[in-house]
Amino acid sequence: DFASLIATDPSSVSTLSEKDFDPRHQYDEAIDAVKKVGNGKVRVFRVEHGQARAEYWVVSLDAESGRVVGLRARSVES
Repeated sequence: DFASLIATDPSSVSTLSEKDFDPRHQYDEAIDAVKKVGNGKVRVFRVEHGQARAEYWVVSLDAESGRVVGLRARSVES
C-alpha cells in the first residue's frame, strides 16, 4: 500500500495512468529514467494536500534491491 510507505492518509492517494499523468508527453524523459532504474514499469500516484496542492509520485520497483525508486513532484493547482 503506497500510502503506508509515505505515511499519509490512504483517502488522499489516487492512482493515475501514465497517459492521465502526462497526456502531452512533457515528462517522457523523467518517466523513462524511472523505468530504467526500476523494473521497466511505473506507477503514478497523486497525493492531495488540501484543495490546491498535490504531490505526484512516479515510482518503480528496483528488482535487485527490492526498493521503490522514483521521483516526487510538488504541484500547486488552481
